[in-house]
Amino acid sequence: MNSHILLVDDSVTIRRYARSILEGLKENYRITEREDGAAALGWLSSLIPREFPDLIIIDRNMPKMTGDESVRIIKSDEEWRSIPVLFLTAQAQNSHVGNDELLLGADAYVCKPFEPAELTAVVRRLIPMNDVESTRPVLADERVTDGVLPEVEIDGDVSMLDLFLGEVSEHADSMAQGLKDFHSGGAVSDTAAQLVRSAHSIKGASGIVGLSGFAGLAGVLEAYFLRLKSSGGVIEREQGLVLDQAVDVFVALGKATSPQIRSMESAGLPELQSLEAQLQIFLGDSANGVSASTGAPHPEVLVAADKQETIVEKASDSTSVSSSGGVPDQREHVVPGADTVHQLVVLLIDDQRIIGESLRQMLQNESDIQFHFCQDPLKAIEIALELRPTVILQDLVMPELDGLELVRRFRAHQDLKQVPLIVLSGTEVAEVKAEAFALGANDYMVKLPNALEVIARIRYHSKGYINLLEREAAMARVTWLAEHDPLTGCLNRRTWHEGLEGAIANLSLDQALIVAICDIDFFKKVNDTYGHQCGDEAIQHVVAILEKGISELGKLGRLGGEEFGIFLVLSKGSPEADDPMTEADQIFEHIRNELENSPLNWNEHVLSLTMSFGITFHRAGEMGESVLSRADAGVYQAKDGGRNQVARM
Repeated sequence: MNSHILLVDDSVTIRRYARSILEGLKENYRITEREDGAAALGWLSSLIPREFPDLIIIDRNMPKMTGDESVRIIKSDEEWRSIPVLFLTAQAQNSHVGNDELLLGADAYVCKPFEPAELTAVVRRLIPMNDVESTRPVLADERVTDGVLPEVEIDGDVSMLDLFLGEVSEHADSMAQGLKDFHSGGAVSDTAAQLVRSAHSIKGASGIVGLSGFAGLAGVLEAYFLRLKSSGGVIEREQGLVLDQAVDVFVALGKATSPQIRSMESAGLPELQSLEAQLQIFLGDSANGVSASTGAPHPEVLVAADKQETIVEKASDSTSVSSSGGVPDQREHVVPGADTVHQLVVLLIDDQRIIGESLRQMLQNESDIQFHFCQDPLKAIEIALELRPTVILQDLVMPELDGLELVRRFRAHQDLKQVPLIVLSGTEVAEVKAEAFALGANDYMVKLPNALEVIARIRYHSKGYINLLEREAAMARVTWLAEHDPLTGCLNRRTWHEGLEGAIANLSLDQALIVAICDIDFFKKVNDTYGHQCGDEAIQHVVAILEKGISELGKLGRLGGEEFGIFLVLSKGSPEADDPMTEADQIFEHIRNELENSPLNWNEHVLSLTMSFGITFHRAGEMGESVLSRADAGVYQAKDGGRNQVARM
């Protein structure tokens, strides 16, 4: 069987170029392409071990999920870590090219732009023709031992510059349309994300072919659009004119011919540098959180101020003041695929209002620190759970509740036990200090010290805690990506299969296990007619209906493409105890009917979607593969019977 390579790069230019090289070799490698790390991990997660690729070629700098993060996840997974990884890296990314790549766990690296012979030599070293595994890392600069590069022929029609122009043309048109949509008030977040992606792709492609002037302008465009995406702001007229000029440069570039490219950059370099400088100025204005023309607060600040009101209302029995006028975004810290921003949040617990006011004044000029004050120690736990502080300061002497007892309660609470705790005391008594530390306090201050010391301690402890939260979030994300389909959020094939085997092993005598395989009817037609983005939304639409239909009775998994697996654990205590399939028939017929009567609205189109189901029940002593085979046969029976039906096997 031909060796299988997974090629991951957000640049269409690189993917086409690498594919043309590898598919032209006598080994006739099979190539699977993915445009970012998240998509690559999602695809890997859908495979069983015997289907794993023989090599992963992956870019380091990609949107959504970088190559670095992807490789860390791959090499931390027990089943994936043996797959060789070849990094594609820009030489300018690091002055010590190769060190970082190999430290991350990659088996080799090649610097862009690369020649066909360079890529071929490393790939052949990592996938030997005799199928003997290499036992050491391969470096690009040791790709041959005799100083002679192997001859490699590629398709004569393939030109790096031609591929580059094709990619620029596509993304320049996308940017132009995105700016038009943005000005017309369309979906701001989606449009900004489109602009970021297009600018990033042009930047990467320009760097690959050595067009540093174009790459620089595209890079600052990417930074501007990222700022726009995160802030949800608006494009002011002056900035919009410069943006339009910059995008027009790339639209014109996309219409050029290969021989014209170098001269266009040389002749147009002053304009490129001027546009880049103007955009840098706009970025500087945005970074200060103030609109250069209006002096209005940055949109992010306004959102925070709105949230402040919510928190204060919920914690109305406490006294809450904020030095920055807001509270942090209280999204879950661990949300796979989401960017979580951690802010410094201080909660002071002290019965003396004068202490609260003193600390507030100390922090009032620290714009990144949000301060909250609670006078009632009995409500401290409740308020801390609401605010999720990055550091807690608490008095030792308070009415109604001893300060040391409050330390015990914080350290006994599952959600608060790791939050840094600074104890405040009127005196420095060694015995009290020792007991506070023994109970779990992180620090001790005689109140109130110098403002510089207070701020330094707050920042020190908050930083350590935020680092902990980020490590935990990263691990949670790794786990989630290894177990779920990134498009739909349901279980991937491997995890679903494992869940099915576990359900079989743990099935009790009073339970029935129902297994279903289902497939979206005529799904290829959806992709061919409306495009893959519509196809993705169709799959998400179907998954939402499937999950609602099975509720908490079982598990849903995406087995691949438009095919899904479901297993249900039903109680035999129902009226249908003698025939567990009767209840299953009702469940899946309801899902089928719900989907049929819930069309997908796509742009101006209404798409009617249906599914074919094959369902069966697990028989005593039966292995998972056997029951799956029977359910799969049911799908074919349903499709042969006209589709949009449930076939019972």
